Amino acid sequence: MKDYGPNPGFFQKWLRNYKVARHRPKIWRLPSPELGYIKITKVASTSIELTLARHLHATQAGGDIEEVTPQLVRHYANNYASHETIKQFLVADKPPFIFAFVRNPLDRLHSSYTDKIQDVRNSGGSKNIFWNLGITLDMTFEEFVDRVAEIPDEKIDRHLRAQTSFLCDGDNVVVDYIGKFENMAEDWTVLAKKYDLPALPHKNKSTKSDRPSPYTLRSAKVAAERYKKDIALLGYQEQIDALISSL
Repeated sequence: MKDYGPNPGFFQKWLRNYKVARHRPKIWRLPSPELGYIKITKVASTSIELTLARHLHATQAGGDIEEVTPQLVRHYANNYASHETIKQFLVADKPPFIFAFVRNPLDRLHSSYTDKIQDVRNSGGSKNIFWNLGITLDMTFEEFVDRVAEIPDEKIDRHLRAQTSFLCDGDNVVVDYIGKFENMAEDWTVLAKKYDLPALPHKNKSTKSDRPSPYTLRSAKVAAERYKKDIALLGYQEQIDALISSL
């Protein structure tokens, strides 16, 4: 199997795996209102971080939310967000209200494959962010699912980790409000009205969401077993059962 990605040495691979294993959730703390947001990649996290930065820019700096650039988002993240374990977060000045957004775990896995493998391959690129995991750019989706299923959360890239690994202390979900990617506008509106937050930036519907599901009965069962904790605790059992029944 041809590998389109880099071919680093042993030390580079060890270092990359070490960094992946030490990754901690990115958690925002807003001072007014006192809110915490736990970021999960591939769940509109860029839009949410932009919106939080806009809120901070308006309330802390008295600025216009339309002035907020990616550079300002990074500025506010540097001042109001940090990477820490859930246990550290729970004992270190935890805000009184914490929220997160989640996504159907099988759709999130497909999205990661589309963005990080398929689109890079189709564009002729060679940047493979999963090279250290034994994942190559010429893998089929089924091969990708099989490889992801072999790697535990503590050794896998954040794009592929179970969402509950960011949201749970053991089997206990630590957030007060979980919004769903599938119901993004409505669920964000609940937060925005309660805490006077800006609206999420409008995003045109991606054509990627119209692509047919790549799952076979086998790969869907493999992925469902890999993300069974997400499916059970985040309320996706009905959707996954419906998918499997349709294959």
